[in-house]
Amino acid sequence: MAEAHETYRNKGWIVAKPVVGTYQPECLQWRETPIPEISDGEVLVRTLLLSLDPTSRNWLTLDPRKQYVPFGVGDPMFGSAIGIVETSQAPGFAEGDVVRGLWGWQLYSAADACLLERLKPEDGIPLEAELSVFSHVGRAAIIGLMAVGDLKSSDLVVVSGAAGATGAIAAQIAKAQGCRVVGVAGGPEKCAFLRNTLGLDATIDYRSENPTEAISRLCPDGVDLFFDNVGGPILDAVLANMAMGCRIVICGAMSQYDLPDPSEAYGVKNLPLMLYREARIQGFLATKSWDPDDKLDGILRTLFREGKILNRSHIVESLEAAPEALNLLFQGRNDGKLMVRVSY
Repeated sequence: MAEAHETYRNKGWIVAKPVVGTYQPECLQWRETPIPEISDGEVLVRTLLLSLDPTSRNWLTLDPRKQYVPFGVGDPMFGSAIGIVETSQAPGFAEGDVVRGLWGWQLYSAADACLLERLKPEDGIPLEAELSVFSHVGRAAIIGLMAVGDLKSSDLVVVSGAAGATGAIAAQIAKAQGCRVVGVAGGPEKCAFLRNTLGLDATIDYRSENPTEAISRLCPDGVDLFFDNVGGPILDAVLANMAMGCRIVICGAMSQYDLPDPSEAYGVKNLPLMLYREARIQGFLATKSWDPDDKLDGILRTLFREGKILNRSHIVESLEAAPEALNLLFQGRNDGKLMVRVSY
């Protein structure tokens, strides 16, 4: 039985104030509270693994104009997670079920069954992969490439943030489909990983070389498909090097999220070139685009089982470390999909 049942106390992170400018862990406060009661349609879930994502920081602005925010000041911080059902008042879920979904940064949470997926241990997929390759992360990669970007085997694909959680999966999917893939990352170690381990055709270290010149050199006929996790100067560099009919898929904008002053966001100057290249640009939210029965899920599972998608997880031990660990994303210090191990 878990520690919280022995003490009859819950513990976790509460939103203390919104983030303004650069993310500060002090926007969250550690609290011990009673284990929540559940209502019809809910389950009590004990958290095993908690996902840390750029969305976590975006939600903490508490700005509904940017996107849906599932909490306010005084509420538990929310995130994607994997856990075990302790008790259930929801059809289809029973004690002992392993589930993936959205609930609080807490040891125990009352979770809405409508936001849960029951995992199948017999599939033999590690829980870390269930929170990366087969979660919102891998789904964003395959939806962005195939459903939004209309990926073709003849495409020259550029992926920004290619050493990150979503970018690395997107790059591997494109390689598995026969594309030539160029990955953009920060630092020689990440670029070497992309070439030597993931098998990308070329890399660009945006910290040490001019992205516009590097893309022009590596993509002499232009970029067919750009999977963008970063925005800002990298997006502008691709706009300057588009092939005819280029498709640009906006999955994220990491370069913009944690600016001290949002008014200093990097401008995009080459947007008019889309007219002459007959290009298109489209953003999407994987959570709104995913159908669990869609063939894309089958493609992900096949590629994973064939060893064509490598799962990389950066696991931080202890729920208490979560707010500080979130900074690893914005400092580029995470080595794979960032998550917190909350319990076993």
